[in-house]
This record gives sequence, structure tokens and C-alpha cells, in this order.
Amino acid sequence: MSGPLDHPISSLPEYLEATHELAVGSARRRLWFRGVHDARYPLVPRLYRSDAGVEELHGLEREMFAEFRSRSRSLLTPDIASDWERMFVMQHYGVPTRLLDWSENAFYALYFALSGAADRGFAADAAVWVIDPAGWNRAIFPSMEAPGNALCVGEAPLDAYEPGRRLEEMGEGAAALWGLYNNPRITAQRGVFTVLGRGKSSLQDLFVDQGVSPAVLTCLRLPKTILADLNDQVRLLGFRESMIYPDLSGLATEIRVEHGLP
Repeated sequence: MSGPLDHPISSLPEYLEATHELAVGSARRRLWFRGVHDARYPLVPRLYRSDAGVEELHGLEREMFAEFRSRSRSLLTPDIASDWERMFVMQHYGVPTRLLDWSENAFYALYFALSGAADRGFAADAAVWVIDPAGWNRAIFPSMEAPGNALCVGEAPLDAYEPGRRLEEMGEGAAALWGLYNNPRITAQRGVFTVLGRGKSSLQDLFVDQGVSPAVLTCLRLPKTILADLNDQVRLLGFRESMIYPDLSGLATEIRVEHGLP
């Protein structure tokens, strides 16, 4: 089986048309989006981008959880009770985890792809990856009733992926799950996730290995020749840093970028 569909995009209207067509053909007419500044990058969570083995990374994950739990309590209001909640917060503040960020908002993902590409001088094709979370989970969990669904924390299929589970008890593949809106960044970005288990395979490889339906994972490729114009259009529509990051850091970054400063 070949890899995910690669669909070149030539304009903003074409991007909107492509996302609409994919939504109409999805299991529940709901899609998730992930913007990347280089279309060649594999869909692998940050923890698993290391060359270290899975056993070593699993031990490192446990150490980082323990440190974050110990040191973050005074910084979190209110305190968070579960390791899933803690994992979502860690992910959004840059701690490497087994989570991969997606958004329910197609424009937010487009912003991430373009802003990352702008920081690198529009040197390579960017992309917005599109996943049908219900269709994906239906392929990963054969016992799930059609048409499938994205999972919520506490549902049984996610038990095999939860933080703190022993490596030999962890699930294979990746699951699509709803995030918990427990901090302003996740809320603003309409954050949702895929989570890997004990394997380091990319979602592209899992797509092939698991025999996932072709419409479930798609790359909307943004050629580097259109990135600068597309970036200007998206920013003129109001998709800027203070919308994506609703805090003083986001506002400061937006002011700096809008005034053309490095």
C-alpha cells in the first residue's frame, strides 16, 4: 500500500475547498489539522524524534513527569489531578512527550505551517496534514464500532497509552484523542492530539502498516513559491500570534513580527 495522499495547494481558496471535500468524505464530518514548515518531516512526537531506544525514552518520560509534578504545582492554578492533564500541559509548554499536536481549526494549522516557514525563509515546501480522527481510530482499534470516534480520557482503549504505564503493557500504534482544555493555549488553539504507544513509527508509516483507508490521512502540500503570499493573506485575515498564544508572550511576538524585527 502506498503512503498518504499528497495534494498540492496553489491558493487559499483551493486550501478551503480541499478541507471541505475531505470533511464531507470523513467518518463524522470532523477533521483535525497539523501545520508543518517542511512537508518532508515525519509525523512523530517530539519525545520519539530522539535516536535513543524506546526503553531509554520511556524511562526519561517517567523522570520528566516526576520532575514536572514536583516543580509545577505552585505555577498551576488550579492544580491538575491526573497524569493525562499533566501531559497536555507539558506538551504545550515544550516538554517532549508522546503527544503530537493537532487543531480542530484549519486556519490555525495553516498559521503554524506558514509562520514556521517564514522563520526559515520559505526555504522548503510546507504542509498541513489532515487526519480523520474517527476513521483513524476505527483502523487502529478493530473492535470499535463504525464509523469510529475520537477517544476521551478515561475511555478503555486509551488505558494502554496513559502516562506511567509499564512499557510492556503499552499499546502499539497511535490513538486520536480529545485534549482537556486545562490551560489558555490549548483552549485558544482548539488543541487535540494523537498519542503513540511503545513504538516510534511515524503516522505515515502506521498508515501503511495498519492498512488505513486512503481518505483518513492527507498531506495538503504548500509549495514554497506561494508561501510568502499565503502568509500575508492569513495574517491579514487576523491569524496572528496573539490569537494563537493568548498571553503577553504572544502579544510581544506579534508586535515584533508586525514591525519586521528579528
